[in-house]
Amino acid sequence: MKLMKTIGIVLGILIFIGISFYAYMGGFKTIEVKHQSFGPVEVFIYTHKGPYQNLNQSWEKFQKEWESIGITECNSLAIYLDPPGTPPENLRSILGCRMSGFTEMQIKSIQSKFVTFQIPQSDCLTTTFPFKNVFSYFLAPTKVYPKFQEMLTNESGKTSVAIEVYGGSAKFVDHIEFYMPLGISRDVFLPLEKLFESK
Repeated sequence: MKLMKTIGIVLGILIFIGISFYAYMGGFKTIEVKHQSFGPVEVFIYTHKGPYQNLNQSWEKFQKEWESIGITECNSLAIYLDPPGTPPENLRSILGCRMSGFTEMQIKSIQSKFVTFQIPQSDCLTTTFPFKNVFSYFLAPTKVYPKFQEMLTNESGKTSVAIEVYGGSAKFVDHIEFYMPLGISRDVFLPLEKLFESK
């Protein structure tokens, strides 16, 4: 009887800790979606193909490459090309750094080493989600994208990609921005798809 009571107390503590952590991470946050313009934004990019949980490996390689040409700060974002339900091994992601704020010499160095792409201006569904730690990258999409899908259904809207903006690499940021461009042809992003044809 005493053992069962001890087990019950331990389970209760674990459940309390789990709920508290979920709340701290923003798990109970109400997702408020609005329309907002995004772009144009020019970025230099790096490709990743495969499961999202392996994205950090590509980010590390990408960072080493831009640091090798003297870039010390990346205002980062990612473009996700594939819809839900795509097999993990086929997922295509574009990692990018905004090119605004660089000197002419830095831009020339970037253009000599990286592919660049301009995200056009568009009306977007957008929202934000708190960033607490690395787990936020996994929790946030499970909260945000179902809400986006609900809005798209209600408004009979169509989108072609998803964009997540993470912010500067040299300082801590407190939120992730999510955008879904509306009314832009998928053909606009065809140059990004072609980057994967040899992979």
